[in-house]
Amino acid sequence: MKYIYLLFFLCLCTLEIQAQRTLYRNTGSDSSSTANADSIILSRVTSTKRDTIGYLPNNELFLKRSVNGAVSTVDIGEVKKLPYVSIDQMLLGRVTGVDIRTPSAEPGKRNSVFIRGTSSLLLGNRDIFYAQPAYVVDGVPLIMDHAFAYDIQRFDFNRMGTETNLLSFLDVNDIERIEVLKDFGASAQYGPNAANGVISITTKAPRVGQMQVSVNAYAGLSLRPQVDAVNGKYESDFRLPFYQKYANETQWRSFPRYLADSSQARYFGPANWDDLFLRNAFTDGIQASVSGGTPLANFRFSIGQSSQQGVYDKTGIRRYDVNFGINIQPLKNLVFTTQVAVANLNRKRNEFIRDRAGDEDYLFNYGSPLSPNKAYLQQYYTALDNTINRNKNNSARIIANVKYSFAGHFTWNTRFAIDYGQNFRDYFVPTSLGEGNSYVSNFDGLNKRLVLDNSLRYENTFSGKHHLEVTLGQYGQWDKWRYDYGRAYKGSSDYIKIYQPGSDDQKEGRFGNFRLMFNTKDFTQSRLASFYSNIGYNFDGKYFISLYVRRDGTSYLDTDHRWLVSPTVSASWKISQEDFLKNATWLNNLQLRGSWGRVGRLLMDEYYRGGPVYNVDAGWNGVPNMSTYNAFPVINAGYTTGYIVPGTSWPVVEQLNGGIDIGLFQNRVRASLDVYAKTDRNLVLKIPTLEEEGYTGIVKNGMTIRNYGYELSVEADVVGREKFRWTTGISAYTNQNKLLALPDGLTDLVISQRRFLVGKPTDRYWLLINEGIYNSDGEVPVNPATGKKMTYQGVTLRKGDPRWKDLDGNYDINDKDRVMKGRLSPAVMGSFTNTFYYRDWELNALVSYAFGRKIINQALANRFDFANREGIDDPKAIKEISWWSKVEGDYSKVPAYNPWSAVYAYQPDQTLFLADGSFVKLRAVTLAYNLHSAWMKRSGIDHLRIYATGNNLLTWSPYKGGDPEAVSYFGYDEGYYNWAAPRTFTLGFNFQF
Repeated sequence: MKYIYLLFFLCLCTLEIQAQRTLYRNTGSDSSSTANADSIILSRVTSTKRDTIGYLPNNELFLKRSVNGAVSTVDIGEVKKLPYVSIDQMLLGRVTGVDIRTPSAEPGKRNSVFIRGTSSLLLGNRDIFYAQPAYVVDGVPLIMDHAFAYDIQRFDFNRMGTETNLLSFLDVNDIERIEVLKDFGASAQYGPNAANGVISITTKAPRVGQMQVSVNAYAGLSLRPQVDAVNGKYESDFRLPFYQKYANETQWRSFPRYLADSSQARYFGPANWDDLFLRNAFTDGIQASVSGGTPLANFRFSIGQSSQQGVYDKTGIRRYDVNFGINIQPLKNLVFTTQVAVANLNRKRNEFIRDRAGDEDYLFNYGSPLSPNKAYLQQYYTALDNTINRNKNNSARIIANVKYSFAGHFTWNTRFAIDYGQNFRDYFVPTSLGEGNSYVSNFDGLNKRLVLDNSLRYENTFSGKHHLEVTLGQYGQWDKWRYDYGRAYKGSSDYIKIYQPGSDDQKEGRFGNFRLMFNTKDFTQSRLASFYSNIGYNFDGKYFISLYVRRDGTSYLDTDHRWLVSPTVSASWKISQEDFLKNATWLNNLQLRGSWGRVGRLLMDEYYRGGPVYNVDAGWNGVPNMSTYNAFPVINAGYTTGYIVPGTSWPVVEQLNGGIDIGLFQNRVRASLDVYAKTDRNLVLKIPTLEEEGYTGIVKNGMTIRNYGYELSVEADVVGREKFRWTTGISAYTNQNKLLALPDGLTDLVISQRRFLVGKPTDRYWLLINEGIYNSDGEVPVNPATGKKMTYQGVTLRKGDPRWKDLDGNYDINDKDRVMKGRLSPAVMGSFTNTFYYRDWELNALVSYAFGRKIINQALANRFDFANREGIDDPKAIKEISWWSKVEGDYSKVPAYNPWSAVYAYQPDQTLFLADGSFVKLRAVTLAYNLHSAWMKRSGIDHLRIYATGNNLLTWSPYKGGDPEAVSYFGYDEGYYNWAAPRTFTLGFNFQF
């Protein structure tokens, strides 16, 4: 019977494909969900807390949500005036509780978002994937990329495939509302998907009434950044003092040849490479929609296109999107809502040599860099023109909802959704760029999610004051990620070769005698089954309480640990509705909120379910992944994955939140404060072990991390006259974290040059403390007990070596002398906004800030560490074309250490390169004019607004390096790999009739 039941609903849902829609009247700037509590009293404590559709007499569809949760809202009206192509850009500086990290301003490249801190140890790019929030569109969690492709990658530069930000699929002109759900009082309805927080996106609903047409368009220009380009003379002059002071005869003989002859124009000619690498870039977009219909059937259709060029390296992204939605009410109590959304993304990626080496898994000869002179550099760019680097993503989202009300107080709701994404990358490098060997690769990836949600809700009001909702529901989620990947080279290889079939004597096939070196395919899939219930009660619009309970089962755990019960309780007290305050005209809103909840955290890999783990670990140290041996497929024990301890169980997230919302003086002053503590328990961690044991580590439960802090937002209508209005707002967000436990009772753990101590934060750097330089051998301290001079990890310190602090007093500088210092996440961050209205003019300015963040200026360290990075067989030796620029930083504070010293004098992980990364940014300024005229009214034109914006206009920061926002996810300024966001100026209009 259950299969017949499922088939019935699948057939029903495929007839009408759309998501429930919502219309909101309040889309103001960042505020708590209850800051406008008067406007959402009708949004009772919903039982499922999913976007339950209610068909109201005025033919509007309203989204019901809890009044008890902590929610921040984006001012979507202001966001639409800026040339943003992804949701994370729209959040930047506009909501509290959110930390957005953008290592590069390359258009369409993946970024990261953390809500209320990170809940894991960020050791590599793989960990970033597991810490991202869920993006929910019209109640359906979207499926994002998976980190499992890293399993076969040698380098941790980019994930295989297109590496495109999938949030770029959504067109801002189709979005009605963006909310960040930060506590489980607001997000528990999404179960394990909500473990890292939820970003809820509500798209525009069909309109009831006569046909309405809207057109939104913009065009803009991003200004080319200025660089301090240098040539061989600058680099030679920079190095010579070190040679003259420290170099011996052998080191003099190894002086780079490209710097040794000042007569060669290739390296000592004009430094004008930036004319080929940088440009003024254009951005544009246009979207048109039509909507209308009767109360019984209405629709909305939109089509859009947008493109954004990058100012660096001729990068860019282009998007095409189509959306269609329809609402049908065939019977009085029966409503069908359907939506189909499709989009296509094409991205022009950077041409980093490092990324090409990572893609090819091949290290080139790095003896001579590219020329800084464009006359010679043009030859390289001509060769680049012969490469193929196609990156294409396709997306289809289909959502269907059926709602049936019966017996006066009961509502049955069924939702079925498909979120489908494909990504393709074709990559070809000609012989001229591959040291005589051409290269080709292909990646074909798939992400697919199916969702089925059924719920039955009872809702009734007793005696006019007691409102009760009871809901029972079932939720199913089916996920699959797949990829097919192959790469091949022409010419000899150290790998076992598989020749493409051919008819000639040379066995050359259609790929020109490419020899397949690596070919693999993989997929992982998960199933989530959930049963949920909710009891929501409110009395007289004053007291609200909700108890939400889920039972979730995941296919990624064994049968003994598969199921988890997750409760959430939330409550609020509308104090301003009490009789003793009803006559207080100065107080319009005063509400207390509180919630506590526990949610399971989904594990993202199948190997936790038990049994042996196999992969393609059949190579050698440094290159473990080899998929074939003598042309036969190979699998082996997952040594690099680690030994999975049997009996892995659910990690859980517990969160306690308290909040207060205030509205004063006819709501001219609005404020919201939230205090929270979020604890991730029983997290899974790979503990390093001895290499002799075979595995790189042991994977087991047992880690606990707590994040805690506060969020404050205040908004005020300073002037509220008829012709002139001024609204200002300020927000602040702070987060601290602490490691509470490690597996097996460990209290101290070192992983990947990071140290983690129980009781200490997890986002600290682990650094040696600089105290200057030894100017002579005689300055090096001598151990009185042994008569030997101080050492660094057993190597005797000498003239020109760093004077590092010996914390333990044993006259040997080692890891025990490192301190946990600085923090890669800001101590406090927020924004300051001002909006002015004069007649039909609007002026909005957004300033964002972050204080207390520290950055490691790795680019400066690398520049001084030239001796260890010159021509070695390692990605560290790569010199991108932008290497020919003066690295930003305070050179006067860097001692002239001996760069050839065996103690690695210019290693980045020392306090010498730790810098204050605080900043204040004038992020956006927008001027808009709303046109009104008698002619427009006669012509049926409802709305016409023209606007001009400036983005990323000014930055104030004590940091002497590059842009303090453009650093890696892990807090390191990598110089030319971290592109700063350019200044952008845009003109646009919104037209509706």
